Amino acid sequence: MNTKPRTLIIGLLLAAVAAWAACAADTVGNGTPGTAGSTGSGTGVAGTTGSGTGVAGTTGAAGTTGAGTGVAGTTGTSTGVAGTTGTGTGVAGTTGTGTGVAGTTGAAGAPVVQKDCATKATVADPVLLNFETYDGTIAADMFGAPFGVLPVGPQTPYAGPYSFGDGSATPTLAILGGHPPSTWALSQTVVGARTWGMGGGIWMGCANASAYKGIAFWVRGSSPNATFSFSLAMDSTTLPNATNPAGGGICPGTTDTCKHPTKQNIPLTADWTQVQIPWAEFTGGLSGTTAVVPNGNNISGLGWSVGLKFQLDPSVPADAAGPYIAVPGDLAINIDDLAFIP
Repeated sequence: MNTKPRTLIIGLLLAAVAAWAACAADTVGNGTPGTAGSTGSGTGVAGTTGSGTGVAGTTGAAGTTGAGTGVAGTTGTSTGVAGTTGTGTGVAGTTGTGTGVAGTTGAAGAPVVQKDCATKATVADPVLLNFETYDGTIAADMFGAPFGVLPVGPQTPYAGPYSFGDGSATPTLAILGGHPPSTWALSQTVVGARTWGMGGGIWMGCANASAYKGIAFWVRGSSPNATFSFSLAMDSTTLPNATNPAGGGICPGTTDTCKHPTKQNIPLTADWTQVQIPWAEFTGGLSGTTAVVPNGNNISGLGWSVGLKFQLDPSVPADAAGPYIAVPGDLAINIDDLAFIP
């Protein structure tokens, strides 16, 4: 096939386009005309939302919304000549791109340090902690529940269990089967304690339960002495926080003269038994040099202790006054349905 006519036609067309581009440069802008070519050799500038090397004419290169290789004009195929908006590097349109600057996130406020009973709830519902809202999945020492004020609101206090050992063995704290018909109860056990035993308790928001007569709960367990003790933590019998004195209790004494009121020698058997302790049966409370007899107000926690049996050190004579040492042993206590006595 003879290609000379096609070559001649293409040449004529390119010459015509070049002539037109030169004319357009004189009438609508001051940009440099693009070099003629079959497919154009410059990059057309985007329309209102794009960017490019040359600024689009009235119709923009490659249409009003796109960029592409082509000559200015409705569908031209060469580098678009600047129109009435001048020439140069095209500026991004109104929806241009870029990295957004992150907003400023406020720093978390420091927790407020205050005394244990700086805020206090007046108990209107006797149920303290029955573990029935436990979901069976979280660790026992992570469990907490509201108490004392219904319906639950911003001022409602919470309570939950904690555990500690004597340094010789670590107790296991769990929430297991409860006192029937209860589904759940707190369980604390230790194997091979050798120093004095184990202890635990209930942390709680400060409460005024003076409208009630005392504290009640169900308990079962085992210990060499078949007994345990139970105490009331109060702001007046608790030392200030050792790290920040602005927190903790208000007792002006020392570890020897800040003592929680305690009920000693409560029977501990393998069968569930309900224990009721009126406020007046808690004894031995001290706030510095002042004796403390609880009345249900300013209660900031509950505690218990399950001890080992002690014997005279075998290395001393039988009639010696001491020392006495602990007999290693296993301990267990289950507690359920803690409530204030109406």
